[in-house]
Amino acid sequence: MRIACQLWNEEGGSVSPFATVLLMTILLLGLLPGVVTLRDQIVQEFGDVAVAIETFDQSYSYSFNGVTSQYIDSTSVSDAAGEAPAGLDLTISASSE
Repeated sequence: MRIACQLWNEEGGSVSPFATVLLMTILLLGLLPGVVTLRDQIVQEFGDVAVAIETFDQSYSYSFNGVTSQYIDSTSVSDAAGEAPAGLDLTISASSE
């Protein structure tokens, strides 16, 4: 019991509150840009997936007993490299109110 009391009262390895606050502030300031970048990349990936799904070519053609049936899908969306996906607006407009 005496050893437990000595360990409990030992302050040789304690950390000052100022050092703890400083360390947490530095970690938080380093974490914020990473989280923002992660968010932007996730939004970009969802937009790219949406454009990929939208540009599926669903054209078909088949003939059976001399009767031909076909459908030609004519939709096209262009998505320039490095730009926001087509049809996705990442800007927030300011209200005039």
